[in-house]
Amino acid sequence: MKTVCYVLLSIMLMSWAGTAYAQGEGDTQTGTRVPLGVEARSGKLVFESKDGDFKWWIDSRIQIDAAMFFENKNPLSNGTIMRRATLALKSVLWKDWQAELDMDFGDAVLDARDIWIRYNFPKMNAALQVGNFKEPFGLERLNSSRLLTFLERSTMSNAFPLGRRMGLAGRYWGDLGQVTVGVFGHELGTRVDKGTLDEGVSTNVRVTCAPINTKGRTLHIGAAASYKTPDVTPDLAPNTIELKARTETYVFDPKPLHTGDITGVNHYDRFGGELAGVYGPLYLQGEVQATSVKRWYGKPTATFMGGYGTVSWMLTGESRVYYVDEGEFGPIDEPCSAWGAVELAARYSVLSLND
Repeated sequence: MKTVCYVLLSIMLMSWAGTAYAQGEGDTQTGTRVPLGVEARSGKLVFESKDGDFKWWIDSRIQIDAAMFFENKNPLSNGTIMRRATLALKSVLWKDWQAELDMDFGDAVLDARDIWIRYNFPKMNAALQVGNFKEPFGLERLNSSRLLTFLERSTMSNAFPLGRRMGLAGRYWGDLGQVTVGVFGHELGTRVDKGTLDEGVSTNVRVTCAPINTKGRTLHIGAAASYKTPDVTPDLAPNTIELKARTETYVFDPKPLHTGDITGVNHYDRFGGELAGVYGPLYLQGEVQATSVKRWYGKPTATFMGGYGTVSWMLTGESRVYYVDEGEFGPIDEPCSAWGAVELAARYSVLSLND
């Protein structure tokens, strides 16, 4: 119910913004009309004004996950699930404003994901974003699920949770890279019980650089850091956190990799390094991350680390594109054949939750 309310509120805000502008500029109750062209563009339905100042498009994806475990050395369950079924409405308003409303129906429950508004400062290569969106930390975590090499992210990205939260972030970019700084609170829909405890707060900074970025040739280097106080959650005592990760499939829901409850937490620091590159059809990506948990009452600091390395080869010859202003890789360029593209990929993940 909370999720539905947030979704409806976001739609109302987007509608109100457009209505306010129209009534202010027009000389009738219906306001000024802007003709929109409609076309299917790269599989998306796009509505756009001739000058490009107004644009709406619908993005969607369906992902199905099936897994079977062999040898039965551990009690792991086989199965098939609807991993993701997302529907997103994205828009450009008055050229410099952007908004997004993204929902997931994958678990047969409406789940609000991205709900945000962004202002792009004209001629400044800078943007300010507010709403519910991902913390700027980690290349794999920031990549959209439609752009991931694998259906699931690595155990490292799942164990050190940096998902979508209510927050405010600013970004500046140039020809070689970008820097993003943000402040975030709780996950959407989380409420602090009885007003006796404050919500957890995190501050993040991420810096990326692409010293090489031409068609089919890219080198990406990135680093990020975060300071966070513990969340207030109903299933954990105050000042308590738990790091945990499932196997790299969503079919088996339990998370066998976990720390157990870490009590007396004052705050925890997170650090990450990124390295990725494109050389024609070859794509390489790797990250390392560490979380250092600072505790009260003289309890020792706990440190956890993880990493992964991914290599992929587009057998049909395509390359990935790169967005300098976001410090992220996008989709592959146009398929070399009409029937699509084929990719061969492998990943090796490491995670240590022992201290």
